[in-house]
Amino acid sequence: MFGLDDALVGLAIKYVPELLGEVFGDKTGEAAKNVAQTVTALTGHDNADKAKDALDANPDLVFQLRAKAMDLKAAREERQHQERMTAMANAVALAVATNTDRQGARDRDREFIKAGKTNTRANIMLLCAAIGIIGGIGFMVMGKVDGNTAVGGCIISVVSLLAGALKTAFDFDFGGSASEQHTMGVLAGFKK
Repeated sequence: MFGLDDALVGLAIKYVPELLGEVFGDKTGEAAKNVAQTVTALTGHDNADKAKDALDANPDLVFQLRAKAMDLKAAREERQHQERMTAMANAVALAVATNTDRQGARDRDREFIKAGKTNTRANIMLLCAAIGIIGGIGFMVMGKVDGNTAVGGCIISVVSLLAGALKTAFDFDFGGSASEQHTMGVLAGFKK
């Protein structure tokens, strides 16, 4: 962005300091180009010295430059608002999908129980996680592995991962309903 546009942008910022925040925002290159083009269009000059002389001679041009600064600010704020709304909509969609998935899994488990079956796959996964946690801790204690070494850090990471999986399973079976009801209440509030 260095060159003629820089001189025009610097000139615009001198006359309208509020432009500084717009030029160095999230769309820097585009905003700087718009400011430089606006200065050129208003003054009729693409030379910074001639544009300065025109701005000095006509206060109305400075007023028009201020109006452009307000337009840039409004456009940036609208863009940021849309980004926040999109992020919020994505978060709501993810929460709905997660709760739907969890409910579907619970319904499947209820059907297994009604049919007199067990979810063998889930039971094996939980057993493996528990054995992995106990084995990892046992290996660190019995093998005198220091947690500050690469091997110790790796073991701690794996044990933490397995503990998280076990926590998720417990939340699913014993504690997920309260948080699910809270989440569904929050989602219902968004629909209003």
